[in-house]
Amino acid sequence: MTFYDWLISEKKMSNRGAKDVISRCKRVCILLNTQEIKDDSLDKLLLNEDFNSYSMFIKSQLKRSVVLSLEFGGNNE
Repeated sequence: MTFYDWLISEKKMSNRGAKDVISRCKRVCILLNTQEIKDDSLDKLLLNEDFNSYSMFIKSQLKRSVVLSLEFGGNNE
């Protein structure tokens, strides 16, 4: 099962919502200069200067996307 499919089936997201989460995960990877979200990604994100310059709304969305990605990874190992 892909992350996209999991977001739709398990988290009951719309197609648009799932695509937004995936897009935000890609944005986090760019911010952290990494290929994938790992267990320490949330900690690194919170220390990132660019991330800390974002509005509270954007930061919340990015953090939620990381949490969902980690939850998906934990369910599919």
